[in-house]
Amino acid sequence: MLASKFFPLFASLVASATIGERSIKSNVNIYAYGVGINGLLVYVNSNATAVIADNTTALDQGLNNITWSIDTTGTKPWNVTVTESSSTGQFYIVPTSSAYQKAGFTVNSTAAPTGAAKTGFVLYGSTVEYATETTYESQFYAQNSTTGVWSLMWNTDSEAQDGGVPVVLKTSAPVEPTVD
Repeated sequence: MLASKFFPLFASLVASATIGERSIKSNVNIYAYGVGINGLLVYVNSNATAVIADNTTALDQGLNNITWSIDTTGTKPWNVTVTESSSTGQFYIVPTSSAYQKAGFTVNSTAAPTGAAKTGFVLYGSTVEYATETTYESQFYAQNSTTGVWSLMWNTDSEAQDGGVPVVLKTSAPVEPTVD
């Protein structure tokens, strides 16, 4: 009888400890999904802004591949490492402006703009969300260019923009179709 009273408490403590240990995920890739963007990787360009492209375009345009270390609790910044140079930085968005703002990284001593948020990012399943005090938001937008590279934007006012599409960021890679 004594064991039946303490076992639920013990199981709860073990579960809490396990969850706490798993709050940081390393070597993560982030993929964008939207109309015409089916699981393309997020890269960093030479201006330390976040961009989306297919692998061939990324190589042609000199984009840098990144890996992420993400805190799933939203309390710590999401760190990135630029694969080709081992430079590190933190991901940010600018949720304080009503205009579209580029998402980016504080790589190579690049400072985040005024009003930038470097914490508050969480995963809802495999979807990247920005947690405010009352809601989870996913207002990412991809703005197209003539080079086939999409700029990753944060769209605070949810208005449509010419040359762009809403996107969802995920930690899950696209599934390749099987051929029978």
